[in-house]
Amino acid sequence: MTQSIFRKYYSSESLVDKFSSDQSSGVDVIIPIIHTNELWESNLHSMYREIPIRRLLIGDGGCKDNSIEVVKKFPRVKIFDHRSFVSLGYSIKKLIEQVESEWFIYLHSDVYIPAGWFIEMSKNKKNYDWFECNQRITALIEYPLDYTGIHRPFSGSQMGKKEIFSSVLGKIDDDFLYRNEDIIFSELIQKEGYRYGRVKSTFHYHQLMHKEGPWERKISSVDFIVEKSKEEEFRESNMQIRGIIKYLDPTDAHADMIQIHIAKLLSKHLLQKKKFVRWVEQTNPAWKKLIKRRLKKIALLNAVKRAYALIPGWLR
Repeated sequence: MTQSIFRKYYSSESLVDKFSSDQSSGVDVIIPIIHTNELWESNLHSMYREIPIRRLLIGDGGCKDNSIEVVKKFPRVKIFDHRSFVSLGYSIKKLIEQVESEWFIYLHSDVYIPAGWFIEMSKNKKNYDWFECNQRITALIEYPLDYTGIHRPFSGSQMGKKEIFSSVLGKIDDDFLYRNEDIIFSELIQKEGYRYGRVKSTFHYHQLMHKEGPWERKISSVDFIVEKSKEEEFRESNMQIRGIIKYLDPTDAHADMIQIHIAKLLSKHLLQKKKFVRWVEQTNPAWKKLIKRRLKKIALLNAVKRAYALIPGWLR
């Protein structure tokens, strides 16, 4: 069986320092951090194993965990105090200024580098001056299943008396029970007069990941909601909007990137249209016409939503 990425994440390993055997290809690596995750040390091992890290330059934006203590275990680490900086972009700027190698690599702390990554990336030096690669998302999240309005059983961890199945098992043929056995078993035992229930005082972890087998199950996508404070949500949207307007030319593609953020702030009364338009005029006036058009579009979409909400359900 192929070793899963999750097993690699949590495997205990010793440092393999690629730079010690390949100094001629050495590059500086920059990583700005304010916090990391529980795989930070494993990620660092993958970076040192695959990349000849000449120096690892860390921008400490005011770490709220033990990220700095962990990274200090690794060789040739230089930490810069970026706690006074407001933005990630400025931290990146200051880290790039410290780079001494001809080529450098910018990584996020929550990135794990697979075998052969540096070799494949290096092949493209002649084609590009700044380039990236594809991503594969691995989701390690824990969240409770929302049972609101759900009454059907879900298998995964169940407990019961064997004797109650004495009159049930004879009804089961080798045909159609597959990923529906939870529903069918609960219904059959209830028909025999037995009790089915769900315990709410405990839980089990149910893993959603790739499985090899006769019917291979690959997870093609995962949808989840990240809970954010109002302050963080505002800061994220506000920075997205203003950063793109300040530094980029006005195009429909760029406007598409920020329209949802503008709509979100307007809906929460966190953005004043007139004040915002004045800021656009002062910061990058080339955006003024496009922003005004997008504000009108948002207002029109909101009006349509309000009108639709007034239509009786039976007419929809």
